[in-house]
Amino acid sequence: MKHKILLFDCKPGMILAEDIICNGLKLASKNTILNSYIIDKLISLGEYSIYIYVSEGNNSLGKSNIDKIKEFKEDYDVSIYNIKEVINELITTDNMNTESISKISKSIIKYLDEPNIIIKCLAALKEADEYTYTHCINVAIYSMLIAKWMNLSSDTVKEIIESGLLHDIGKIKIDNEILNKPSRLTREEFDEIKKHTILGYDIINDYNYFSRSIKDAILMHHERIDGSGYPFGKLGRDITLNAKIVAAADTFDAMTSNRVYKKGVTPFKTFQMFLTEGMKLYDTSVIFTLLENISPYYIGMKVKLEDGRMGEIMYIPPNDILSPIVKINNELIDFSRRTDLDISDIFV
Repeated sequence: MKHKILLFDCKPGMILAEDIICNGLKLASKNTILNSYIIDKLISLGEYSIYIYVSEGNNSLGKSNIDKIKEFKEDYDVSIYNIKEVINELITTDNMNTESISKISKSIIKYLDEPNIIIKCLAALKEADEYTYTHCINVAIYSMLIAKWMNLSSDTVKEIIESGLLHDIGKIKIDNEILNKPSRLTREEFDEIKKHTILGYDIINDYNYFSRSIKDAILMHHERIDGSGYPFGKLGRDITLNAKIVAAADTFDAMTSNRVYKKGVTPFKTFQMFLTEGMKLYDTSVIFTLLENISPYYIGMKVKLEDGRMGEIMYIPPNDILSPIVKINNELIDFSRRTDLDISDIFV
């Protein structure tokens, strides 16, 4: 429920219910959690009233959200266990447990309207030893959020979740020594890994439970709009929307996640990749939807700079998401002006 209030009455923790636009420039995005910096900044720019979400008289992050975070973490752990069981059963019996896939999908979609909970939790959950399974769950979750932000139908959202869950299922047919190799792959090894899209498609193709859309997303999630992807080198117009969504979610999670042999990069490094070389590889409507909607949720998170100092993200300009404002003690650092500094890690 939305409610209009004066900025002077705002308190840190309240959540914006509408974008704030001034002279055609977006100052703050819908769903941004307000803090003292943002409130003071908006007042200084001549904004006097805003719309916030109101929920039973509680406008801030309170105990109910702590409970939701705990519940999400418990469901997340159960989903990891369940996808592990699905994969192990498939390996040993050559049978896909579609009932378990449906169960995992339902446990994920229940958080469709809780992106703040999801993103904070995923930023905190960086275990490397379970990457194979956490990656399946994470890609399903990020794909769901992109689909939600693109206002796709509920049926499509469900299909996209299951596409994300199973996008890498063909890797069970690839040698683990190649999959987990810490050093650079040879051309032959990379060619072997590239087979996982067709192998995954072959695994689920005989199951009527899965729609054509899900099967195509598994087959095409490594296709790129410029034709440089695999397995067929399709151009953007020939790649399904679901596959484009899973491709972006897959890349976002792969880049930001820790692995046994590689530490993940910050979301800002991932934003930078999407906004540079990623522009010719990924569907721009999907990229812009992801970046515009996910970036505000990192406001309030803790960061570590490359020089070792710790700080907090106070603001991320919607028109320049690569340049957050970070507070360290009483100093505000504007990364649009400090190109000599970089953020090395991000925490909840």
